Amino acid sequence: MGALAVPSGGFRAISVLRLSSLGDVVLTLPVVHALKRAWPEARLSFWVKEEFQDVVRFDPAVDHVRSLDEDARRIEDLVSMSAEFEDTDLIVDLHGSTRSRILTWRQKAPVLRAASDRLLRWRWVKARWTGPRPAAHALDRYAHAVAPVGVVPEGPPRLTAGDEAERWAQTWLAEWPRSGPLIALAPGARHWTKRWPEEHWLALDERLERAGSARLYLSLRAERERLPALSARIAGQPAARWCSEPLPRMAALLSHCGRAVTGDTGLMHVAAARGVKVTALFGSTSPVLGFAPSGEGHTVLCRNEPCQPCTLHGREACPLGHFRCMKELTPDAVLATLAG
Repeated sequence: MGALAVPSGGFRAISVLRLSSLGDVVLTLPVVHALKRAWPEARLSFWVKEEFQDVVRFDPAVDHVRSLDEDARRIEDLVSMSAEFEDTDLIVDLHGSTRSRILTWRQKAPVLRAASDRLLRWRWVKARWTGPRPAAHALDRYAHAVAPVGVVPEGPPRLTAGDEAERWAQTWLAEWPRSGPLIALAPGARHWTKRWPEEHWLALDERLERAGSARLYLSLRAERERLPALSARIAGQPAARWCSEPLPRMAALLSHCGRAVTGDTGLMHVAAARGVKVTALFGSTSPVLGFAPSGEGHTVLCRNEPCQPCTLHGREACPLGHFRCMKELTPDAVLATLAG
């Protein structure tokens, strides 16, 4: 799309759509902040699935969060909800999904939509022999979407956790006697092929204990239950704790960590958006798909196996059975990135 005429008084009501998932919503924040800087008097609404609303709920640039619960995602519901855009004079669709297209279908307001890279990413997974170029980072695609109205996002995402979460984190940490640098570790992931093996986490924790580092483990409760040996070890370590609190509290805790070790997950992007230097472990996916941690000082560990990436989002098992992409990312290699 070429340049779009901006009303003489600027935009009065702006709607941004990114319905899922956690990391993708985090990566929209530079666009959100740039839109608010350009038109500070505009009412900015953010459309998102209910389970990811905490990413934007406390952001001062967002005036209204329109969350979609599980019962409001059918086509007939979306068609009905689209009437809520009647007073909107700019729609920014950073998702481009079937749902977001139904919501924005036949709206009077102009719709700026992020370019799709699905075909390019599909080539990386299914047709690497065609020599695809690396996909543009999601930040660049989102920035390109708002270029027609002269908006230029700046810097990496910065996530606001909210005053309650910040106070809670201060109290939680004050009640934990510890010494040494605090390192965050996020061992969970929705998909099995994005999870670093539990034995590697155990070995890394042993090395960090010997180095005198305090360790903060962050995950959903269900993810912790998938790691019984690691969970048991952490329970017996005074210099290690596990937190499965809601997202704003985990985000607030992350700001007190010097480094973080994560897989290619939403918490990778949350940590980076809280100013933490991330060591990111890529298994069945790859940075060439456009979702590496954003900002300076991060380290990406990816073996670039001939079969990698084998999926856009993750799998429940290695299709070739060897899982070298994760098994051969050694604890010593990860530890080396945490030095200094």
